[in-house]
Amino acid sequence: MSYRGRGRGGFRNTSGPRQGDIDQFAAANSFPVSITGWTGATVEECVKFISRKCRISVLNATSDAAGVMHGYVKSQKDADDLANWSGVKFAGQSLRISKDFSGQGGTNTAIEAITQFLQSRYNPGMKMLNLASVSQDPNLVAKGFFGSVNTGSKFFPALMKVASDLKLDVETIDLSGNDLSDLSAISAMAPTFPKLRNLSLQNNNFKSLKVFDPWKHKLSFLREIILTQNPMIDNHTNPADRASINGELMRLFPRLIVLNGEIIRNEQTLMANLTFPFEAPEPMFFSDEEIRNMSTNFITNFYNLWDTNRNELLVLYQNESQFSMQVDSAHPHITEGGQGTDFGYYLPNSRNLARVSSTKIRQSRVAIGPANISKFFAQLPRSRHELIQKPHLYSMESFRFPQLNGIMMTLHGTFEETAAPDNTEQANSSASKNRFHYQKNKKTPLSPKSFDRTFIVIPGPNGSMIVASDLLLIRPPGGNEAWSATPSTPASATPTPTPTPTATPTPSGPTTADLPAEIKANLNPGQQELLVKVLLETKLNLQYGILLCEQSSWDYQQATVNFKNSVGSLPREAFQV
Repeated sequence: MSYRGRGRGGFRNTSGPRQGDIDQFAAANSFPVSITGWTGATVEECVKFISRKCRISVLNATSDAAGVMHGYVKSQKDADDLANWSGVKFAGQSLRISKDFSGQGGTNTAIEAITQFLQSRYNPGMKMLNLASVSQDPNLVAKGFFGSVNTGSKFFPALMKVASDLKLDVETIDLSGNDLSDLSAISAMAPTFPKLRNLSLQNNNFKSLKVFDPWKHKLSFLREIILTQNPMIDNHTNPADRASINGELMRLFPRLIVLNGEIIRNEQTLMANLTFPFEAPEPMFFSDEEIRNMSTNFITNFYNLWDTNRNELLVLYQNESQFSMQVDSAHPHITEGGQGTDFGYYLPNSRNLARVSSTKIRQSRVAIGPANISKFFAQLPRSRHELIQKPHLYSMESFRFPQLNGIMMTLHGTFEETAAPDNTEQANSSASKNRFHYQKNKKTPLSPKSFDRTFIVIPGPNGSMIVASDLLLIRPPGGNEAWSATPSTPASATPTPTPTPTATPTPSGPTTADLPAEIKANLNPGQQELLVKVLLETKLNLQYGILLCEQSSWDYQQATVNFKNSVGSLPREAFQV
C-alpha cells in the first residue's frame, strides 16, 4: 500500500527490527531488587504474592545458591516502594526486600537471555528456528518475560532484533502454538528473514486472510505454509471456501507450493513461468558491434565526469534536452541493507508518477535545457560508480533508436554516495515544511543505492553526441542477481517426493505451415520465420507475437529487447494457454 505522505514527515517505516524494541522491552525490568525469607515456597509463588499484596510486578526473578531471589521492577519508584514492604509476612516468614545495587541492568540481561533462547532453538543443519509455544518455555517463564501483557507484546520484536544481529541463516520457522491473532507481534519477521521458505503457523488464532496483507511482496520465496488449527481454516470446510483461501494465499506468496501438507500447484510449471523465457541472462546486450563501442565509450566517459565534475557534462545537453529523476522506495528488495534506505536528498525532485498526481508538479520536475539540468544535478548527492573496478555490479542494454536516428542506452547498477549535494536548499526547504518539525535541518545519512538510467543519445555536429533524454531512477540496493549467474535454489527443509525420471520432451511449437492463411498472406517468408521464432521463445499468443514484431520493425534483436522490457506488465491472456 502506497502512502503519499512518505518523505514529507507523515510516515516513518517501522516494519523492521529496531534496537528501540529491545530497549523498550528491557526498560520494563531495569531496576534490580533482592529478596530473602521466601524459601518456604517457590519463586513463582513469592512473585505472585508480591504482585497481589504490594501491587508491584517482579520480573525475571531467579534465585542463587545462597537462596537470595534476584528480580527486576519497572521503575525506581517501584524499587523504593517495594523496599518499604520489607518485613511483610509470607509463608510463615518475613520477607527481606532491598534494592540490589550489585545487579546488572535489564538490557544486557534481556539480550543475553534472548540470545541463549535463540541458540537453544536454532538448528543450523536444517536452517530451522523453532519458536513454537514460546510463552510456555520454562526458562523464559522463569525469567519473567511474560509476566505481563506489556512485556509479552514486546518479546517478539526484541527477539527479531537479536536474531538479526546474530545473522542466523534461517529457511524454516515454526511459530505454532503462540496464540497469535495477527502479525503485529511478528511483523519484523519478514524483513529479518526475507528468504524464508517454510513457515508453520499451526495452532494459533488467525481468523482472516487479511491479517497477512502486511507480508504481501515481503516473503517472495515462501514455498510451504501450515495454517491448520486456526479459525480461518477450521471454520471453512466448504471446498469453494478452501479454493478461495488457496487462491488468495497464492496471490500473497507467489512461490507457494505446499499448503497444510498438500501440493496446491505444479512446482515445475510455476518455476517455468517465473523463469525468463530466454537463455541465461547476460549482463551486457548490444544490437551490433558499432553500438557496443559507442555505448561503452559514452558511458565510461559520462560516469567519470558524473563522479568528478558534473558541470563538464552540460555540453552534452542542448536547449531541448530533458532530465528527470524518480525514486522507487517501494521496489521489492531482499538484500541486506535495503530496509530503511533514506531518500531525503532525492524526494524533493522525484517525479514518480505513482506518487505525484499534480500536473503542475509533474511538469516542474522535468528539467529542460542545460541551465535547469545543472540545477537538478547540483541537488543530487556526490557519488562513486566503480564501473572499471567492479564491472560485475553493472548491466547495460544498448540498441539503435531509429525514431531519432540515435541510440538508447540503459545502465543498471549500484553506487556509493560520497558527499551531500552541492546545493541542499531544496532538501532543507522540503524538510522545513514538515508539519511535525522534528526532521527540520536533519542531516540525511549517505548510503549505497541502486539505479537504472536511460539515455537517448543522438548525433551532433562534428561527430559529437547530444543527450536528448536522460531518465534516472533511484531505488534501494538490490544487488546484481538479476543478471549474474542464477544461484541454485536452496533445498526445502521439508522433504518432497522425487519425481519419476521421464524422457526429456522434444520442444514443439508452431511452424510457418501452421500460421493462418490470412496472416501468411500479409507476411513475407522472412517475417513468417521471425514470427514463429518469437512465438516459440516468448510463449506469446499469435496476436501479441505479431504486435511485438510490428513494434520491433521485424527485427529479432529489437523484439528480444522489447519483450524483456515489457514482459512484467503483459496480461496473462497475452501468453499461450
